[in-house]
Amino acid sequence: MSHQASTELEPLVNNFEHLSDKRRAPEALQALRKIASLVKPLMRQRNWRVGTLAEFYPPENNLLGLNINQGQKICLRLRHAGDETQFLPIESVVDTMLHELAHNVHGPHDQHFHALWDKLRDEHQALVMKGYTGEGFLGQGNRLGGRRMPLNEARRKARAAAERRKTLQAGSGQRLGGSGIMRGQDPRAVIAAAVERRQRIERGCASNTDKGRQLEREEVNKKNVTRTTVDHEDEDEATMMQAYIDLIQEDEQNQLGDLYIPSSQENPAGSKSLPREHPGKLLQRQREIEDGIRKQTQTPPQPSAPPQPKARPKEPSPPPAPDTWTCEICTLVNPINYLTCDACTVERPAHISAQIPSATPFPPPRSHHHPTTSRSSNPDNHRDRDRDRERPAAFAPRHNAYDNLKRFEQQSQTKRDTKPLGWTCHGCGNFMELEWWTCSVCGVMKASS
Repeated sequence: MSHQASTELEPLVNNFEHLSDKRRAPEALQALRKIASLVKPLMRQRNWRVGTLAEFYPPENNLLGLNINQGQKICLRLRHAGDETQFLPIESVVDTMLHELAHNVHGPHDQHFHALWDKLRDEHQALVMKGYTGEGFLGQGNRLGGRRMPLNEARRKARAAAERRKTLQAGSGQRLGGSGIMRGQDPRAVIAAAVERRQRIERGCASNTDKGRQLEREEVNKKNVTRTTVDHEDEDEATMMQAYIDLIQEDEQNQLGDLYIPSSQENPAGSKSLPREHPGKLLQRQREIEDGIRKQTQTPPQPSAPPQPKARPKEPSPPPAPDTWTCEICTLVNPINYLTCDACTVERPAHISAQIPSATPFPPPRSHHHPTTSRSSNPDNHRDRDRDRERPAAFAPRHNAYDNLKRFEQQSQTKRDTKPLGWTCHGCGNFMELEWWTCSVCGVMKASS
């Protein structure tokens, strides 16, 4: 076996620690193993390692997770704060685990951190949608003659499981990796619950806080803890993880096309990475903008023209428009073309919208009083007429109600309509039908019968 293969089979989580003095302690160890197995494909894709995955039960009810020294130890709350015999939902703890894994790369809860956390959540949801259920997927006795499963066979099994999952969920209306919005539920309530859950996990993170540093010291001297050491990873399970990684990368590449960036150890956020993490691309875009401005300002030389005065120094080109914006309510990183947050539907901040180059405005509307003699002879009139046809109706010139009524009466008189439809009150401007003698608003009688 090559050194690379042996490196791939090193355990991604070296140790598990659960609280042996709590009730249902074996179930806590099983929960830690399950959580680790669900996130291992994401860890393997980025070559991440966790020294110890531990259970903790801090007295602060809101604390949910802690990352010590960039993955040397990750602590998770498994039990309800009010009742230690009851365990939290596994998906909620997995989301906390993804949050703490993002701290392996980014310490503060800034835009780069949330972009990575969003990427991990998307990939985890894609794995669930494909039917990945963690280690133990193959069950017992599925080795091919005692040999390691070929990657092609693992991909075939993964695709078959994904197709079965797709068939089971067809027509269920479920969202990727989640329960979705069921019949009778309020969509806004579901979105608000998702935003509140995200904020609760962020508030419950003790990483890089004074309380977290205190908990780190307590973890060193913690008693009544049982440690379980992991010797190695199963070869077939590692192959199956790689097969599922290939599946979700293939789907993402088909969706994003040229914008697809694979997740890796160097770029863990992949396609969700912010421009600041790619200085080469940002510099290239800056140069393209400068070259475009330079070509527009350059003019061909004129030998007979008088000498031109010395040009002023060129002003620095404006910075490129941002590619994403962060919601000020739920901190979700949204594409720049989203007018509202994809999670909580809060409108895009005004200062972000001001940085986006505005679209080319429509030309001003033409006057309605063109001389009839020049419309057929002037070719500009034909261009104006074609331009008006392309202009959306929403941008057509608007009139108030009084002007519309007056215009309608003038058209009726032009058509020799002997009987008007009504009259306009000279007191308040209200329009009344012909059969009424007094205004229903101000009570003024019409001027003529």
